Amino acid sequence: MKIVFIHQGPHPVHAAFAETITDKWEFYGDNRKSIIKILFSSIIKDKYRADVVFSEGGLGLPLAILKKIKNPRAKIILLNADAFFYLISRSIFPKKLLMKFLLSFVDHIITVSKMNKRLASKYFKSRDIKVVHPFGVNVNFDISCPLDTSNILFIGSHRADKRFDNLVEAVKILNDDNGNFQLYLIGSCCDIIEEKHDWLHKIGFTKHPEKYFSRCSFYVHPADFEPFPVSVLEAMSAGIIPIVTENTGQSEVFREHGLDFLILKDNKPKTIAEKIMRVYNRPLHWKRKISRKCKDISRRFSKESQVKEFKEVFNKTLEELGL
Repeated sequence: MKIVFIHQGPHPVHAAFAETITDKWEFYGDNRKSIIKILFSSIIKDKYRADVVFSEGGLGLPLAILKKIKNPRAKIILLNADAFFYLISRSIFPKKLLMKFLLSFVDHIITVSKMNKRLASKYFKSRDIKVVHPFGVNVNFDISCPLDTSNILFIGSHRADKRFDNLVEAVKILNDDNGNFQLYLIGSCCDIIEEKHDWLHKIGFTKHPEKYFSRCSFYVHPADFEPFPVSVLEAMSAGIIPIVTENTGQSEVFREHGLDFLILKDNKPKTIAEKIMRVYNRPLHWKRKISRKCKDISRRFSKESQVKEFKEVFNKTLEELGL
């Protein structure tokens, strides 16, 4: 049985998952132009003939379907760690039809959060959808972050749906009210923030995020939608207190552990500012308790445990597909 992992990078977590099931990897492109180019070249010469296609995200489905057309007995397993199902209902009618058409070829789904499973079940009915959470990549359990500062951290790409712009506006509100909050932005999100403030530190890409883990007390993830960002787990591993939106995958984990008060009801700047201030004003002994709890939760999502769980889930999926 030939298993092929088709990917767009891949993300380090997805790479670790894929390494447990196959050494046959195929790049399907990371933008519209490259995806179309690779798809058309694969019509003539396919790199791998597959019995099982494991696709990293919905953008890989065109190539996965092509492989299934060439081998009608092949099965497609979708790794849903993106916003594919979130975007279906928000897309214009022709695009919505196309996404549903692509989905009709999928035989099974493994997703990274219960939130994604709930969304996927609206379009992938009567079939079991399994959940395997990711693990933090840059975990630093040896760090004990300072909990008496007003320093805030965000890590992320420049994708607009991460809404780091709202976080910048929230910190502006806090500081206009005579606050002394410092905001550290790590990643390509810095590339599109043009504002300049003494309290705004645009770090960009760094190989050593732990330098900022040991400087900040709060991590805020104000995304419109984010399946299960590993940056949240990474910040928690250092004891940083996280604040996330309801549409962030970790929100359900927070509820399971009694951390509902760290969940934003929406990601408007005023709401974010108010939540930060409420958590900031809590006594230090309370913050230490929450910090320890966050470290403990992060430890539960270790690379070893999550990779092992993925392999077990994937093998069970193959059995259910009769392979």
